[in-house]
Amino acid sequence: MDDRHDDRPDTRPESPPIPSGAEPINAQITAAAPVGPDPVLERLDRLSDLLLRRIDRLEERVRSLEQDNGEIINLLIAVKAGLEEASGDLIAQLEDAEDAAEGDEGSEDGAEDGPLFETPCGPTMLH
Repeated sequence: MDDRHDDRPDTRPESPPIPSGAEPINAQITAAAPVGPDPVLERLDRLSDLLLRRIDRLEERVRSLEQDNGEIINLLIAVKAGLEEASGDLIAQLEDAEDAAEGDEGSEDGAEDGPLFETPCGPTMLH
């Protein structure tokens, strides 16, 4: 530390003296402040409520989408099962037609007795 005396002039303005009986400016400002709740806090409360309502709506929307996705997955599983069943039926019909064709090769006229594939109809069709 330097122990030398500072000879520089003080350039700060002096505060005017407070007349007797007068309150300092800080006291006047404090007295003029609103007595009610802080408007910034009120605004923050409103924004917080708005944010919570939006989050609730988003959570509800997510639950709805998850339910819809579950239903879609179940429908896709049913479609896959139906396609596997239909392809199995077509393969069986093809094998039956090939077996019948091998048996008919020995016949004289070689005419076909019916269509090679049957068109499925009724409750086995997908809805």
